[in-house]
Amino acid sequence: MADRPSDVPDIESTSEREIVDLRGLGPFVSLGRYHYLVAHEPLPEQRHDTLLVLALPLRNGIDFVIDGSIVSAGPGQVLRIRPGAGYRTGTGTQPRGDLLWLILRSRGEAGQPPSRMIDELCQADRDVWPASPLSIDLLSRVLSSSSAEDWLTGVWRESLCTTAVIELVRGLSEGDGGTAEHPGLQRALRWFEDHFEEPVTAAQLVEVSGMSGTRFHELFTESFGTSPKDYVLRAKVARSERLLAGTSDSITEIAYRLGFSSSQYFASVFRRYLGVSPSQYRRREELLRAAAKFTAG
Repeated sequence: MADRPSDVPDIESTSEREIVDLRGLGPFVSLGRYHYLVAHEPLPEQRHDTLLVLALPLRNGIDFVIDGSIVSAGPGQVLRIRPGAGYRTGTGTQPRGDLLWLILRSRGEAGQPPSRMIDELCQADRDVWPASPLSIDLLSRVLSSSSAEDWLTGVWRESLCTTAVIELVRGLSEGDGGTAEHPGLQRALRWFEDHFEEPVTAAQLVEVSGMSGTRFHELFTESFGTSPKDYVLRAKVARSERLLAGTSDSITEIAYRLGFSSSQYFASVFRRYLGVSPSQYRRREELLRAAAKFTAG
């Protein structure tokens, strides 16, 4: 076990990881994402008395050793680390890839009992289960939002995180966490991540999986709660949000970078999922950043 438990969250962002401080927003403590292009030093053993950790791999799988047992999760799954459990990375390094994590307090203020949704997560009889694309989309939107710290941004973040956690709780009853580990699905997901910036079709994923089209679609929908085509488009839209908010690349450049056939098609897909055009989204983020700077100044 770790030398001593620590419930002080790490909220320091770096060039390879982004962390949003959620303290003061209900049970939420922090939300983060790392994007490692190369393997990193192993995560030392840790333990938190009151913190619940949810890890969602986005690109490549990850292994943790939790209380002495190896637990693995891949894209499309969530891995739960209960309060009080000792954990560390299960290999000699932190593998390259992308991973989201959400940290919540398992106890209410002043010793109040936890909410029903947190109790469900803490008491679940398994550590890994399917994560819906919606839960990943919602958490990604919080990460890609502006740095404004006004009350409205706080309400918005808490609302999205709450909905994401509700989706994860629903996943406990909608699947046993096993189908997403099917080797055919894992091959298809790894291939998709390796070809993320290319046009990707469901037919290509079926071919890579080695399964029949019918069986692949059945397993995929059971594991991720959506079709292969929808999964691909949602993932690309989530990536485009970060590019629109964090780079000066033109919308056309972003569209081609993500494998869309044209900027018009990209814009129609973006609007379908988020309700605004890419240019409107970028403008909104610019205004929020400007407002945050004005307030801070």
